[in-house]
Amino acid sequence: MKDHAKNYFNKLFTPILFLDVVISLIATYFAHSLRLEGYHIPLKEDFYTYILCVIIFIPVYAYYGIYESIIKYTNLYSIRRIFIATFTYGFLLLILFSLIKELKEIDIFWIYFMNINIPRSIAIIQPIIFCFIFCLIRIVISIQSDRNLKLETPNLVIYGAGIAGAQLLDLIQKNNMYRVIGFIDDDPLKYHKLISGIKIYSEHNLPELINKKNVSNIIIAIPSLEISYRRKLVKKLKKFNIETKILPDIQDLMNNNISINDVRSLNIDDLLEREIDKKYHTTKDLVKNKKVLISGAGGSIGSELCKQIIQQNPSEIILVDHSEYNLYRIKEDLEKIQHIYNTQNIKITPELISINNYKGLRFLFRDKLPNIVFHAAAYKHVNLVEINIFESIRNNYFGTLNIVKLSKEFNVDNFILISSDKAVRPTNVMGATKRLSEMAVQAYADYEKNSANQTIFSIVRFGNVLASSGSVINKFYEQIKNREPLTVTHPEVTRYFMTIYESVHLILQTFKMSKGGEVFLLDMGKPVKIIDIAEKMARLSGLTLISDDNPDGDIKINIIGLRPGEKLYEELLINEESMPSKNDNIFYAKEEFIKLDKLNDMSIELEKNMNQFNFINTIKILEQYVSGFKYTNS
Repeated sequence: MKDHAKNYFNKLFTPILFLDVVISLIATYFAHSLRLEGYHIPLKEDFYTYILCVIIFIPVYAYYGIYESIIKYTNLYSIRRIFIATFTYGFLLLILFSLIKELKEIDIFWIYFMNINIPRSIAIIQPIIFCFIFCLIRIVISIQSDRNLKLETPNLVIYGAGIAGAQLLDLIQKNNMYRVIGFIDDDPLKYHKLISGIKIYSEHNLPELINKKNVSNIIIAIPSLEISYRRKLVKKLKKFNIETKILPDIQDLMNNNISINDVRSLNIDDLLEREIDKKYHTTKDLVKNKKVLISGAGGSIGSELCKQIIQQNPSEIILVDHSEYNLYRIKEDLEKIQHIYNTQNIKITPELISINNYKGLRFLFRDKLPNIVFHAAAYKHVNLVEINIFESIRNNYFGTLNIVKLSKEFNVDNFILISSDKAVRPTNVMGATKRLSEMAVQAYADYEKNSANQTIFSIVRFGNVLASSGSVINKFYEQIKNREPLTVTHPEVTRYFMTIYESVHLILQTFKMSKGGEVFLLDMGKPVKIIDIAEKMARLSGLTLISDDNPDGDIKINIIGLRPGEKLYEELLINEESMPSKNDNIFYAKEEFIKLDKLNDMSIELEKNMNQFNFINTIKILEQYVSGFKYTNS
């Protein structure tokens, strides 16, 4: 108990308390001067007034926790507590001064207070003056501390002077992350006005702000911005070579309650000069009250499929994944979406199972009887697949075959395989396994044409998905973060790119158009050079490239050479023929395939050689059946 009291008094009696005692004495002097309407010369009998004011304010302010606050973090909450403490202090002072005046009339106490003559108005005037000086000192200390801190923080411009921009400013000021030196907005009516003391400028003032104010960061705070306009804006901003960040889409900012964690670095998808036609966006009638099974549900494409489908009222969504963590994560994400859209009636069923477990899958299909299957599960990392050939064929081809067979057996209405442009004339094993998977779906689609209970089998083929697992974008982010050289395999290597949202949006459109046996191609726009992506990402991070002309730059690009199985260019068509659909972003490919009996013979032969770990014969089978595939180990 003694130690507790000792610690309390040690915390209480600090230099700031002695400063407050001085402030109290000054406030009492000014209170007397105002009361007497002239400069007050303290007399001997005034001594008790000064002492009583000090004796009262210390315990009252301590009770309200004023001395537990850190002064440099003084804010509105702190000021409010000080006002409450001052009101209590003034009220007690008024009672005490009134009591003293009454006691002077009683002879028995007269001897103790004969030299005290305190005007009761002092109990009102002194607390007001004391509170004013008390708060002023703390605000000055807080401002000075904030100023010293801001000298060390980077300067920032917020693009967008709306609600999101104002909330972002408040968050930044609370966290002292940046020094906000201005807003940029397109609305002329806002020019030269202020938000919390920060001026709003026109876009034309941005170069001047960047140069004169040494701006090193800009955050785009317009969550409702259309993606096409956002891309144009980003294209304009990249020439300034400053780090650019953005708030996410308005759908991710429910009720405009933003978090500092919502601010993210710009993805390269903000630079893709391609717009997706959303005229054919609804799939509600197709998935409503249906059971939808998604394999690879925790992966990049699978998880986005889950998120878009659950908003369209299926009766149940069955999540199939062999990664416990990925399955847990997507389940949590879907439950959050359910809460937002008030769709708790949709059943979420997480199934921790590999697509290679045929018996387990069969039990699952028999128990759940799904109506629709999206098959997104696959090993996609080219380098890993190239050195784990047997397991990759088992997973990518035979795992797909398991799902296809079960979809047919249990009369699934629709089956869609998520494929890859690497399946076209593949130079690596991953592409070969994806082409085999396509051939399996095509064979069963052909067989089902004569079936009474036809399952509609179709394929969607597209290129690289930005920021997906294994994406070069993620690799570049890590290298930029660690200030490591950006590694590019070849200066001429190009890839098709699409955002995760766009790819899944279009996958759902193909679902509407499927009749059976189609290979759908998604419009990926123009191929993009990987080295251009590296350069753009460096500039958007505020870094300059090291080159012969700029040896003192921040980061360099290293050309490391093509890896085994890697192409300079990816393709979407095998026979160079495609037909348009009613959606401008989706095409039909015309691809050759093998009949089901021939596919079954090939599967038996392939499985036998794999089980014997006969590498040479396994590769020969791939080369025989997959058009354009020629294995190289160099």
